[in-house]
Amino acid sequence: MLKELIEYIKEYEGDNDLGDYLDTRYVRLTDQHYDQIASAMSDGELELKKSSSCPAERFFLHFNETILFVNKQTQDPSATYDVEMVENQGEADDTSDLLFASFSLSDDYTPTLKKRASSGKTQDENHQQLVMLSVIPILKGFMVAITD
Repeated sequence: MLKELIEYIKEYEGDNDLGDYLDTRYVRLTDQHYDQIASAMSDGELELKKSSSCPAERFFLHFNETILFVNKQTQDPSATYDVEMVENQGEADDTSDLLFASFSLSDDYTPTLKKRASSGKTQDENHQQLVMLSVIPILKGFMVAITD
């Protein structure tokens, strides 16, 4: 999935030199870490902070069947991060069931779906919106946790 996400980023960010991101951290959350973050968020154990307080410039966050590339370098003046996402919605090795989405993240973690030209790698916008919204709580919890 990581390879497909990088190809997706290259397709839509062609002028972006991905070689600049070779030092990007790759974080894979185990099921236990995922559950800890989700529980801490729902129990109010994490003090909410603005996304701009997150010290990370960019990182890959992998959990369940989802990989996010979170990048502070954004062209959107109202955004603090851009996020490229891939989620496997089928069998583990079936790349035909991959959902790709791109969105920006405001300082209060409000996501805004980016419109991309249809490439066969994207699905309908409503489905992308739902999947995007489903990953925000864990992304928010992770970003808040690393600022502590």
